[in-house]
Amino acid sequence: MTRPGLISVVGGESTGKSVISAALGAELPAVVVSEFLRTWVEQHDGRIPGPVEQAHVMAAHRESEVSAVARAARGGWSWVVSDSGPLMTAVYSIQYYDDASLLPQALEWTTRSERVLWCQDDFPWQPDPQRDGSHARARSQQILAAIFAEHPELPVLDLRGSLDERIETVVTTLT
Repeated sequence: MTRPGLISVVGGESTGKSVISAALGAELPAVVVSEFLRTWVEQHDGRIPGPVEQAHVMAAHRESEVSAVARAARGGWSWVVSDSGPLMTAVYSIQYYDDASLLPQALEWTTRSERVLWCQDDFPWQPDPQRDGSHARARSQQILAAIFAEHPELPVLDLRGSLDERIETVVTTLT
């Protein structure tokens, strides 16, 4: 049984992470891991996780990734696409709570990814009840840029352009 490759999708809010994740799930094909943070917020009546809850959110998303990789291996799938994986939880912890304590674990898990797709903010921000605004997107992107500059070993693929252009970039890189 071949181990499926994990693709981690990251980027600030409204950069197309969920859209590209779903599209890649169909295109590659791949098992898609949904953003656990979004589910957590919905289960908690719109409340965002507090500082001490961030570690649970990150670990739960990672558990979903591990489970998806096992499921993909059993099903003969080559890929697992993780929408807003553990690295994004660490970024949000830095951004909202000035807490970088989750970053080492998130980086360890992220280095196991075949690719880290960094969705850029090259299209207009779209409102959503769980989003804070374009200023929050810009701050997340700045934090990611600093992390990627400090960790060139991460297999980051910069995604820009339309959905079709982003998919083509990923598929071309993976084949």
